[in-house]
Amino acid sequence: MKKPALALSLALATTLAACGPADAGNAPTAAAAAGVSGAQDLPMVVEVGFRDLLRDPATPFIGAEEADVTIIGFMDYNCPYCKMMIPELEGLMKADPKVRILYKEWPIFGAVSEDIARMAMAANYQGKYHKLHKAFMASEGRIPDELAARRIAQGAGIDMARLDRDLSTHRQEIDAVIQRNTREASALALNGTPAFIINGNLIPGGMPQAQLEAIIARIRAGQPVR
Repeated sequence: MKKPALALSLALATTLAACGPADAGNAPTAAAAAGVSGAQDLPMVVEVGFRDLLRDPATPFIGAEEADVTIIGFMDYNCPYCKMMIPELEGLMKADPKVRILYKEWPIFGAVSEDIARMAMAANYQGKYHKLHKAFMASEGRIPDELAARRIAQGAGIDMARLDRDLSTHRQEIDAVIQRNTREASALALNGTPAFIINGNLIPGGMPQAQLEAIIARIRAGQPVR
């Protein structure tokens, strides 16, 4: 299935879309595999405490240090809907100085996605996680192999010798974080990427910036997110 255009996949404010593990073949079929669900039923996170999700010091975040709204995003670099969400999230942070985003590496597309996630996390040791995260997400289509991922990293200005050292030295810590993220996703019964938790409200899929802003407004007003 051809990767859907941004205007098509994010046009309806009430539509959520996500890629499931079944989409890990050569031709992603995100909408068919994960289905499309309405935004009227967005459950609170109870099985995994929201504060527990925030505690992992290895979870990188971007945005406000003193935020009143925290978005936790479970993402895979080979998920087309995750890639489409980056401009929406960046636009949200520019428009709202009280929002921060924590990224949970959840590589569900197989071994290549796992390698890419490890590279992104290893880049954090040289202070360049978000630079590499953005470069991976900006790549056109799927990243087919580790060699292609390394070319993207080099183009993003990553110190590749340092990256390789950190991948080796910190492999156990990196894998432990990915395993924790996977356990959390399982406990939350997530079906695919992207998935977001906004101040404890589970949002299973991607959406436009305007819908994110509407959800955040309801949270700040103390209203149920429906």
